[in-house]
Amino acid sequence: MTDRLLEGKRILLVEDEFLIALDIADTLTNAGAEVIGPCTSLRQALDHVGMPGLDLAMLDIDLNGEEVFPAASLLRKRGVPFLFYTGQPEREVLRTEFAEIPVCVKPVTPQRLIDTLARMMALAA
Repeated sequence: MTDRLLEGKRILLVEDEFLIALDIADTLTNAGAEVIGPCTSLRQALDHVGMPGLDLAMLDIDLNGEEVFPAASLLRKRGVPFLFYTGQPEREVLRTEFAEIPVCVKPVTPQRLIDTLARMMALAA
């Protein structure tokens, strides 16, 4: 049960796989969030990172062969909490440059995803 733990939160979703993006968007919406995206390319992600009022972002690492790290760096610079949602948790950059950023390994249950995002929001408050 995901309840409405993300009620009113604006979450940027960056995911290039259509069915995964739909599933995540549905999960976030059911938890009360407003989903921005999904962004399916690095260019789209970079265009949306500067949007006012973002509360959180979920980033897939590999976007059709492009890496999402430039968008992640901009989110960090803006102070927007984010997590990586990926099937590539072994990436060295996740242990070095982004060691403090949460990583959810695909696949993850909807409840675990919502709990992780809600915990991140509580810590950011």
